[in-house]
Amino acid sequence: MVDSSATRIDQIESWFRMHDDGEFSVLPPDHPSSQIGNFAIARTIVYTTKQHCVARIKGLSQFGEPIATIGRYGLPMRCDLPLLRGSVQCPIFIGDCDPPDLMIFSWLREHLAIAWHGVNDQFLDIHANRDLAWIRIKMSESESEASRLLQDLCPDYRQLLGPYCSSLLDRGFKIEVEGAIIDRGLER
Repeated sequence: MVDSSATRIDQIESWFRMHDDGEFSVLPPDHPSSQIGNFAIARTIVYTTKQHCVARIKGLSQFGEPIATIGRYGLPMRCDLPLLRGSVQCPIFIGDCDPPDLMIFSWLREHLAIAWHGVNDQFLDIHANRDLAWIRIKMSESESEASRLLQDLCPDYRQLLGPYCSSLLDRGFKIEVEGAIIDRGLER
């Protein structure tokens, strides 16, 4: 059981470094995060692992505009934290229903207050895609291994995801943002 914030941060960082396999990624420091929008006037700041999807996510306007985003695949950079702290309200996280993004969210939350707005039961309902079985993806071996650590590294992940998405993880599946926001007109 993880009993301190520093321990949780160290364990998450260590996992990403030891499993840098495409699912868990540690980009080099000279690869900056993508920043879109004016952080000085943003009412809402979004941190996301899926920058290319943000414009198609329903319900973001409820958080207040203008919106600025920080996009980064893999483990966050500490130098992005001051930008997240600059929001009038709590920044939000948008990511997949999978162990890497839950661990990224947990890492961020150990540094600052941030709210989950990633793929979960409510997210699927808003996008009317909960019943699309083909958006579920089998987790990789490293994701399956990491799912067993979530209780310690992101203790409230079941509450963040809801019962349906939690049960998918339990059965070895994930849902990525791209699948969750799919236009039903494109359904196979």
